[in-house]
Amino acid sequence: MQAPIPEQAPATEGWAPVPGARLWYWDTGGEGEPLVLCHPASQSSQIWLYQQPVFAEAGYRVIAYSRRGVYKSERGSDSGTLVGDLAAVLDFLGVPKAHLLGAAAGGITAMGFAVAHPARVVSLVLAGTIVSPDEEEWRSLYGRLGLAAVRQAVSTEFLELGPSYRALNPAGVARFAELEHAAKANGVMQQPLGVKVNWAAMERLQTPVLLLTGEADLYAPPPLQRMIAPHLRKHEMATLREVGHAPYWEAPAEFNSLVLNFLRRHRDSA
Repeated sequence: MQAPIPEQAPATEGWAPVPGARLWYWDTGGEGEPLVLCHPASQSSQIWLYQQPVFAEAGYRVIAYSRRGVYKSERGSDSGTLVGDLAAVLDFLGVPKAHLLGAAAGGITAMGFAVAHPARVVSLVLAGTIVSPDEEEWRSLYGRLGLAAVRQAVSTEFLELGPSYRALNPAGVARFAELEHAAKANGVMQQPLGVKVNWAAMERLQTPVLLLTGEADLYAPPPLQRMIAPHLRKHEMATLREVGHAPYWEAPAEFNSLVLNFLRRHRDSA
C-alpha cells in the first residue's frame, strides 16, 4: 500500500536566474544547514513530496529546483551546464555550501558539482545514480545492463519503479507517472555536465558520500555501486530490498531515515 503523502512544509517558490534562463525552485528557508535536492531526469522539483516536510522538520533548510525545460523552468537561450546552473541557483539563494542529495541523473549533477566545487559540498547522497564517470570499465559494465535496447519500448514507471512496488501500489505508480508528465510537459532538454568526472577526479574528493540504491534498480544495481565505491575516499553504502530506481518514492520512510542518519553524522564543521 502506498505511504500517505505528508502535508508539505511552508516554502518560498519562484524563479532563480541562471545564464540565459530562469529555473523554478522552492526553499523551506530557516537557519538550518542547506540540503539541496537534485531531481532525476524523469521528474522535477515536485517529486520530493515524501522528503520535503520530513527533512525540514529535522531542521534542514530544504531546497529543490527544476533543471532547464523541466516543469516551470525556462529552456533558455542556450543550454548552459548542469554544474553551472546549480552554482547559479545556490548563489541566488545565498547558499555558500550545502549537503547535496541527487537521485538518478540528479546524482550525476551532484557529483559533477562536488568535483567542480568541493569546498561548497558538505556531504553527498547519491540515490540510484549511475554517476557516469568517463571510464571504459564503467561503460562496459553499464552497457551489459542492456537498457539502451528497451528504453523506448516500456514506460518510465516500469523502468524506474521496482516490481514489488508496481504490484502493490497502483495509486503510487499513477501518481509517479502524473508527476513525470508534468515534469516533461515542455520536452526533454539535454545539457552538458560542465566538468569531467572520472576515477581520478572522484578519488580527490574528501567529501563524505552515501551510495544508496535498490536491489531491483535496473539502472544502478548494487554491482555498479560496488564498482564506484572504491574510488571514493569517504563512502558508505546502503541497499534497499525489493526497491527499484526510485527509493525516495518506493520506500520513503527507510530512505529518509538512512539519509538523515548520514547527514547528522556529517554536519558542517565550519
